[in-house]
Amino acid sequence: MKLHSIIILASCLVLFGCSSSKKTETASKPKSTKKVELSEQDKMKYDFMFFNANKERMIGNYQLSAGLFLQCIELDPTQPTAYYELANIFDLTNQNKEAVGYAQKAVSLDGDNYWFRFLYAHLLQKSNNIEEAVKQYQILSQKNPHNIDLLYNLAGTQLYSGKYEEALKTYNKLETEVGISEEISLQKQKIYIKLNNIEKAAEELEKLSNQFPDETKYQGYLADMYLVNNMPEKAFEIYKKILEKDPNDPYSHLALYEYYKNKGDKEKAAQEIKQVFENKDFSIDTKMQILLQYYAQSESKTEIKQDAYDLSKLLIQTHPDDAKSYTIYGDFLYRDKKLDGAKENYLKAIELDSSRFALWSQVMFIESEMQDFNGMLKHSKMALDLFPNQPLFYFFYGISNIQNKTYQEAIDYLELGKDFVVSNPPLLAQFYANLGDSYYRIKDHKNSDKYYEKALEIEPNNIYVLNNYSYYLSLRGENLERAEELSLKANELEPNQPNYEDTYAWILYKQGKYVAAKEWLEKAIENGGKNNAVIIEHLGDVNAKLGNIEKALELWIKAKSLGETSELIDKKIADKKLYE
Repeated sequence: MKLHSIIILASCLVLFGCSSSKKTETASKPKSTKKVELSEQDKMKYDFMFFNANKERMIGNYQLSAGLFLQCIELDPTQPTAYYELANIFDLTNQNKEAVGYAQKAVSLDGDNYWFRFLYAHLLQKSNNIEEAVKQYQILSQKNPHNIDLLYNLAGTQLYSGKYEEALKTYNKLETEVGISEEISLQKQKIYIKLNNIEKAAEELEKLSNQFPDETKYQGYLADMYLVNNMPEKAFEIYKKILEKDPNDPYSHLALYEYYKNKGDKEKAAQEIKQVFENKDFSIDTKMQILLQYYAQSESKTEIKQDAYDLSKLLIQTHPDDAKSYTIYGDFLYRDKKLDGAKENYLKAIELDSSRFALWSQVMFIESEMQDFNGMLKHSKMALDLFPNQPLFYFFYGISNIQNKTYQEAIDYLELGKDFVVSNPPLLAQFYANLGDSYYRIKDHKNSDKYYEKALEIEPNNIYVLNNYSYYLSLRGENLERAEELSLKANELEPNQPNYEDTYAWILYKQGKYVAAKEWLEKAIENGGKNNAVIIEHLGDVNAKLGNIEKALELWIKAKSLGETSELIDKKIADKKLYE
């Protein structure tokens, strides 16, 4: 809240508003100010305003309170308490410059008052005027050598200002007053490290450890310091001592794991990390970080892959009710193409924490790879109940329905889901492509063509759409020029692919270009289509069109023996005649 000046007090603000820019008083003797003699009436008026100013301040009416204190100053500018109270108010309202000015004025009027100077020092420190704050705390400390809070403030300010040697002296005084304590010793240790005096820093931690022998953490701090400063052997000895007192200390085991690993002692490193993972009280997040390191390293170092699996299983044993355990194990299995195991562990993680979008999507990607469309149908529907605004789950539900030939259900959900796609053109193109397929299956060719065209607007080189769309156009005998254009592009993008060559040949056939069609079908057979019933039957049809009915009959009989042919195959064979 910003305090606004009151018109009748403008003269007071002019008088004192610039006081914070004056040179700071560091002496205890107040600046000379002419004593104001108040009449009895003015004294009563002063006391009344001062009382009400404090009352308003206590209930949070800071602007009114400040106005009343300023009226007190107008009556008697030699009374420091009003300035002190104004400094507190401006501090509360985050107007630091004004707060410093009024605190300085209070100190100049009464330099012996502890609270006036303490507030002034505090405000200087808060305003980042550290040098002057240190001076004020030093003045206070000289007058109050046994004041603990003051010594803490002085030491902290000296430390912040980079006066490390002075801060050490102050912390030593504090230690004399309160004895050995964690806060003081750790601060001194940090200062010695800043001064690059590792020996003295170690002495502080040893002193702390001797003072509190049951607290192994101080020995741990000392060992950690040795490690950071490249003294692993000293650190090693301390960790061993810690484990003599506390054999299950996970931090020491973790440190020894790193020690042995760096030494190349794989067996001992494995023993130590096993102890870490067996500790139920040690953070699972730290264990996860370790496993992530194994994940990265085991891709190139196959010899540690089994160690990674062993630790992952141990994590599950130690933390069976945490989804993270199963997630990381699933990650290892998925990476190594063990899809059944990966899916099982991801689903277990979902049982424990169903709120994680990434787990659900990973399960469905695995089901897509496994062609497990029944599983995908089930899990995508469950995911939609939890994430109704996530387009990916509409997509998976749609394609699983396509595979199950429930095309209208697929259309309903794909139409819904596409509207949730934001800034993801590839996914939107997939929605359109599958809508094209689904509408084709229910013979809604207008919508089918519309969505294929929309998919190609986003991804003009989508071979799947280029091939399917052009093939379906050829089967209908519609827009064959467009079909030829699309199919030729598919063959240019991925040459020597028999299915694409068959599609292009069939479009040529529909256009009456039988010789060219025959050439493309023969290429398809050469490129791997010799056991494809559709391609063989198509070649038979082309031969029939070219008048080679004996060759056509031979090819039809072969196509029938291979499987999936047209419904007219038996009639063609029986009558030795082409039917379309």
